[in-house]
Amino acid sequence: MIRSLKTVQTLPVLVLMLILLAAAPAQAAQAIRFAVPPWPGVTVKSTVVTQLLETLGYQTSQQEIGPVIAYNGMGQGEVDVCLAGWTPQQDPMLEPLLEKGDLELLHANLSDALIGLCVPKQAYASGVRSIADLADHAERFNRTIYNIEAGSAMNTAVAEMIETNVADLGDWEQIGSTTPMMLTQVGDMVKNNEWAVFGCWKPHWMNVILDMDYLEGVPGSEGIVTRSIVYTVTRTGLKQDFPEVHAFLKRFQIPSSVQDQWIYDYGYKKNPVDQVAADWIADNLDMVLPWFEGLHTVDGGSAPEAVRAAFSR
Repeated sequence: MIRSLKTVQTLPVLVLMLILLAAAPAQAAQAIRFAVPPWPGVTVKSTVVTQLLETLGYQTSQQEIGPVIAYNGMGQGEVDVCLAGWTPQQDPMLEPLLEKGDLELLHANLSDALIGLCVPKQAYASGVRSIADLADHAERFNRTIYNIEAGSAMNTAVAEMIETNVADLGDWEQIGSTTPMMLTQVGDMVKNNEWAVFGCWKPHWMNVILDMDYLEGVPGSEGIVTRSIVYTVTRTGLKQDFPEVHAFLKRFQIPSSVQDQWIYDYGYKKNPVDQVAADWIADNLDMVLPWFEGLHTVDGGSAPEAVRAAFSR
């Protein structure tokens, strides 16, 4: 009889606990799933964002998958966010899913990405500012363009530019190799005060270790001089499920110089990604805190204060 009475008294407590659990914010329990293509800059970028969100009380997860799988996963409700929406290069895979309403191009998180041809600062200071200026200094450049391997889009674009004699470069040659080999060759030439013209892009660690400048394009060089915008891509419905996460992601943006340094610290220096992300946040709270102005933690606290408390040194 006593055991039966205890059971009856316990039932209301269990019911109350179930009610409280059901009323708890779903966002505190459900992980926000990030698709992370295996590119150093995107890896650090995603870790910066997930560390910040976890500081606010959200759960996150990262899946190392390519863009095609990531974007289709959004349509199937399996992926929430990808910070690697390169346009216009990814337009063919993004546009059909945008038309279906499966995903959203939320915000440009990096707006100054660039692919092109570069020269050392010494050559740039001497008047080589454009691809149009290269032919006038052909002897200094040994009529050679250094680039990444044959078969790549960049190599193909330069080959076509030479073949069609764009900017009088028809008698030049292209030497293609792996990115590390190309940059080692160019780096040695720069140290020896030799001039070199080479394929380049940002963000990348080359922008940290080489004294270099980007050349302006000319008619016919559109295939090699390409400006890009990188978007934060989210599944449709993220705003309804995680409104304050959506608001933060709509503000999150960095210049390519920041991602250059991330790629250098993680991809070149091989520092742990968690350390690179946490150190950068701590050293750049003046950039980070405005992303959270007016936003809250999962339990209703001030988001800026939570971030400041977690990362202040």
